[in-house]
Amino acid sequence: MIRLNKSTDRAHEITNDGGTVYLAKSGKSDLDAFTPGDFLNSSIAICMGLTLDALIERDGLDIPGYTIEVDGTKAQDVRPSRMEKFDVKITFDADIDEKLKSRLIKSAKRGCTMGNTIEHGVPINVIAE
Repeated sequence: MIRLNKSTDRAHEITNDGGTVYLAKSGKSDLDAFTPGDFLNSSIAICMGLTLDALIERDGLDIPGYTIEVDGTKAQDVRPSRMEKFDVKITFDADIDEKLKSRLIKSAKRGCTMGNTIEHGVPINVIAE
């Protein structure tokens, strides 16, 4: 579970069992923090990365690393406010052929729960206590 805490003059704090990070700082805070869009982009990147990790390990591939860049674009002049698209670029730290590269990218996209959730939508149920 994720818990968001907000106190006056402080950034929003997001806490889980692993610790605390700061998000969406208020105008009065001097703390550098990620925005909700940064976290959404990060969720897509790490989700695809974990899928790639599993594939690289399973297939014994000689790929020492990779970089995933996610650039989310916010839709303009639409209601409700939302993201329009996410562009993802994966760069492998290895000289691999196009067939393997294509297979890895396709599998990373298909195996990414966060990306699939965004593409197919999911209800958000909100209650107040």
